[in-house]
Amino acid sequence: MRTLIDRALIILLLLAVASLGWSQVDSNQRPPLPPGGLPQLILQQAGDAPLAKKAALRWGMIEQWATMADLDGTGPFSATYAAAPDGLPWVVYAPKDLAAAASKRKLGVYIWGNGGCSGDSVREARFHLTEIATYGYVAIAPGRLLSGPKAPKISADEREKAATAPENRATAEKMIAALDWILAENNRKGGPYFGAIDPARVAVAGNSCGGLIAIKASLDPRFKTLIMANSGVFNGPPPGGRAATLPSFTKDDLSKLHTPVLYIVGGPEDIAEPNALDDFKRIQQPVFVADQPGAGHIGLFMEPRGEDTKIELDWLKWQFDGDRIAAHTFAGPDCTLCTDFRWVVYRKRID
Repeated sequence: MRTLIDRALIILLLLAVASLGWSQVDSNQRPPLPPGGLPQLILQQAGDAPLAKKAALRWGMIEQWATMADLDGTGPFSATYAAAPDGLPWVVYAPKDLAAAASKRKLGVYIWGNGGCSGDSVREARFHLTEIATYGYVAIAPGRLLSGPKAPKISADEREKAATAPENRATAEKMIAALDWILAENNRKGGPYFGAIDPARVAVAGNSCGGLIAIKASLDPRFKTLIMANSGVFNGPPPGGRAATLPSFTKDDLSKLHTPVLYIVGGPEDIAEPNALDDFKRIQQPVFVADQPGAGHIGLFMEPRGEDTKIELDWLKWQFDGDRIAAHTFAGPDCTLCTDFRWVVYRKRID
C-alpha cells in the first residue's frame, strides 16, 4: 500500500511541476512533436523529460489499478457488472436496480472497445465503465470477464491466452452485435431490460485499438456519437505487421462519419496523438480533441474516477441531454477545457 501511495504522490508532484511549462494554446500554435517523427512507447523514451516521466509513472500504475477492489461510481445509480447471459461474448455494466433507474429516465447505451482489442473486458476499463453506468447507462464491452475481483481464479498466462484468443478479441462486428442484443432486450417482454432503453441515446467508444474498432462500428446509423480515447486511424499500414488484426478502416473512411466525435489523447507521449490530430483535420462532422501532454498512451480513463471519464460524461450529457453546463466544457470562447492550462484543445464545428 505504501508503494502505491508513494507512486501516486510522485505522479501528482510531477504533474504540478510539469504543468508550469504549459499553457493553453490555439490549435494552430501547437508545439511541434519531438524530433524523430512519431513518439515511441513512453517506457522506451522517458529519459529526463518531466512530462515523459509522468506518463511513464502513470503507465507503471496499470498493475495496481487492475488489482484494486471494485468501486462504485459517483453517479445517482449504484452500478455493477457481470458476464452477459447465455454465454454471449461481452460484459455488461449497468445500474443494480434497473427498474428504479429507468423510472427516472430510460437508460442510454454505451458500447466500448477494449484497449488492444483485448478479449478482457474488465482489466483496463472496469472503473471507467462502472462510472458511466452509474449515470444511467448500460455499458457493454465485447470480450470476457477475465480480470478483477469477479474473475475466475486463473493464472496470468491463462488470462493472457484467453484475452488474446481470436474468439474472445473485441471487434467492430461484436460491438454492433452487442447493440443488436441490448435493443432486442429492450423489446423482450419479461426481460430485465424491457422498456428500459432509450435507442436515441446510443454511444460507441474505445481505447487505442478499441477506438479503431469503435470508429468502424460508428458507421452504423444507430450510433449517435463517437468517443476515441488514445486512438486515431493509421495513415497507411499500421506498424509491426498488425494490419491483419485491425479493422479495415482508412483515412478515406473518415468522410463517412455521421456523428459528432470526441477525441481524448495524452500529448506527444501518447503514440496515438499524431493519428488523432490527423483525423481531426480530415473529419467534417463536429469534432473536439482534448489533448493533455504527459498523460501518455494509457490516458486518463483507467484509474478510478479519471479525468477522461469525467470529460466523456460531460460530452454525453451535452450530446444527449442538451445540458448547458456540460456543454460549456467544450463550447464557447471560454470553454472549461479551453481555459484549463493542462489541456491543449482542437475543435471544429463546435458552437
